Amino acid sequence: MTLTTGTKRKFTTTAIVALIMALCGSIYPFMIVEGGYTQGMPAWHAHFNGALIGLLLGIGISFGEFYVFQTSLRRLRFSLLILVQTFYYLFIIHVLIMVVMTLHFMVFHGDSFTEAFQLVNDPNVGISARGFVNINVYALAVILFMTFIRQVNRTLGQNALFFFLTGKYHSPVEENRVFMFLDLKDSTAIAEKLGHKRYHLFMNDFVYDITPSIVESRGEIYQYVGDEVVVTWPKDRGLRDAECINCYFRIGAALALVADKYEKKYGIVPTFKVGYHYGAVCAGLIGDIKREIVFHGDTVNTAARIRSECAAVKRDLLLSGQLLDKLSISSYLTTENMGKIKLRGKKEEIELYSIKEAA
Repeated sequence: MTLTTGTKRKFTTTAIVALIMALCGSIYPFMIVEGGYTQGMPAWHAHFNGALIGLLLGIGISFGEFYVFQTSLRRLRFSLLILVQTFYYLFIIHVLIMVVMTLHFMVFHGDSFTEAFQLVNDPNVGISARGFVNINVYALAVILFMTFIRQVNRTLGQNALFFFLTGKYHSPVEENRVFMFLDLKDSTAIAEKLGHKRYHLFMNDFVYDITPSIVESRGEIYQYVGDEVVVTWPKDRGLRDAECINCYFRIGAALALVADKYEKKYGIVPTFKVGYHYGAVCAGLIGDIKREIVFHGDTVNTAARIRSECAAVKRDLLLSGQLLDKLSISSYLTTENMGKIKLRGKKEEIELYSIKEAA
């Protein structure tokens, strides 16, 4: 069975979170003064139990983030979402403590399930009330810290927090990147029909529905500019297996699956057009009160100009010959030479191509 990029990403994230939580769980017994869960057991048992609880808790956290809180719950107010998450975490912490400790008494003491369960709830043998509270507070503190870091990273942008911490773009860096400018078609007419508030909800749904395809294609969302989404790929990630181009078709397939939702909710099904270009850019931090990583260079401007040509040549996907030369296009796709076109604001003509699925 071949795993998709998105599934691989979820497995990788789950593994990292689980290992971090296992480490935190194994460390906890070092901080116990009294009333913990080390009563009457060798120290290594306590560390092993803590690591096991942490490992399973990490898996539970990832499951919640991927399959519970990324559903309609994402629309909850931030404070209410945190409250719901806290109750969810408390529940799985409680369940895992009871399960792991019950297994401990069954495996290391030879007790039956009923006897083991009773011992776990016996404050003189199992976990005291104070110890139970301590474990929950410690686990919640670790979880909420990780959740906070994740939310900050989502606000700043994919990997932005890591780049800030490592100082990768503290000084300007030149690198080769692929840029995709994705534009919602007929956005002005849609905005007039829906009104400002419903149009905002429409755009929010649109961006939410296309984001998994971007992530699965290993793209980075660079900016939201009005009705436009700017996506970028480092050279290796974007060119490998033509992932940047695959992104367009994945987005189209994703929107087709939810077309009925848009028709019922808004009376409009979103369509889009994209422009691609590849080349060198200068990347670096900019700003003082508000800082962000930006990309400067002709490559970005050219990608935007290419996207603006889509309507003129009646194609929804256009890319430069410079990018096409770097790609290995799959057999299920065909390319069409649109000729050399002089882009607005450019002195020299550029050769453009369109790509579509083969019949």
